[in-house]
Amino acid sequence: MGNNTAIQLRHDTASNWTTDNPTMAAGEMGIETDTKRIKVGDGSTAWNSLSYYGVGASFKYGLYTLSSDQTSNISANNHIEFNTSHGSLGGLSTGSGQQNGIITLTGGKTYKITGAFLFRHSSAGATQVQVYDRTNSTYISGSCAVNSMNSSSNHSSVPVFIGIITPASNIDIEVRFTSISNTDMVLSGYTSHLSGYTHLLIEEYGGY
Repeated sequence: MGNNTAIQLRHDTASNWTTDNPTMAAGEMGIETDTKRIKVGDGSTAWNSLSYYGVGASFKYGLYTLSSDQTSNISANNHIEFNTSHGSLGGLSTGSGQQNGIITLTGGKTYKITGAFLFRHSSAGATQVQVYDRTNSTYISGSCAVNSMNSSSNHSSVPVFIGIITPASNIDIEVRFTSISNTDMVLSGYTSHLSGYTHLLIEEYGGY
């Protein structure tokens, strides 16, 4: 009887594949041991830019909201403290105060980021926010500014913004306050007709 020979394909965890980002030879297979997904090299395309074998267009999302109104840490260079996550994307850090609201995105994938926000002003004021890449210390989406209010306890919404990004490696993002004037609350909306107004929606396309 002949000897059996085990053939072992190139393999590693999804995180390590993303970090190493190798370029596999044409026809070479790579397996993610924790997700059981496979990519096949073409001799020129790095791992993060390859599609998964046998997988067409794919989609998952993360909807991030506030469980209650945010009344602290509302100043320039702080961020909105999202603490509730819906959908399969995940990646939201939670804890206390500014530990909330930091979202990890996996490198090598394309994301559409949209958001809408509702603020309360104690007097005439305005608020400006941007999506901020904490990992690379840079803003990655357009600014959104609200109009000034003329009396106390007025609410002002930020126009919906949209951004498309494809990070090369894993990044942490947040919705950062870039400019604040007389703003004392980020409204979750869950106790009023404005239910769920403040939110961040991230849609991931391809390769999951």
